Amino acid sequence: MCHALGGPGLRLAIEVGVDSIEHGAYLDEDPDLLQMMVDKDIYFIPTFSVYTHDAVKGTPHGRARAAELRDHHVKSLELAMAAGVKVVTGTDEGGWEHGNNAHEINMLVEAGMVPMRAIVAATGHAALCLGLEAEIGRVANSLQADLILVDGNPLEDMTRLEHGESVRFVMKGGVLHLDRREVGHGAST
Repeated sequence: MCHALGGPGLRLAIEVGVDSIEHGAYLDEDPDLLQMMVDKDIYFIPTFSVYTHDAVKGTPHGRARAAELRDHHVKSLELAMAAGVKVVTGTDEGGWEHGNNAHEINMLVEAGMVPMRAIVAATGHAALCLGLEAEIGRVANSLQADLILVDGNPLEDMTRLEHGESVRFVMKGGVLHLDRREVGHGAST
């Protein structure tokens, strides 16, 4: 994996065939790299949420940088999707908002990705990027399944996945960990 915003470092990383590009905010300035990413099966992890954080809570330099790259970042995602680059969620947020990785899914939607494609970026494409597609990433026989049930439809409002506030049911590795479903719907509270 390579953290690169743009320029010669980004080009070199793609030319040598890294597995993934984190950030890639200035891919729009060198769009021929996108076909190279498709040809070499290089994943794009935009990390929008780190720049959203910086835009609001960052240092003066961080706020300025986040504002300068925002339009490039969105355009880079649009071009990557159009080219067929596999997009994956990732936050690069460290401890700033640890535990709310779903925020990145929402950021992808806000940047123009359709909701179901954003969910696939966080599940199936993430598993492929990590080389774990034979174990996780989708619901299928013989795969480990972590399942959640939420109030409402995240395809209509992706923020429903954030902070776990609307999560009513969690099954991890086939073991029930949380059940907040209403009594009368076949479950206990």
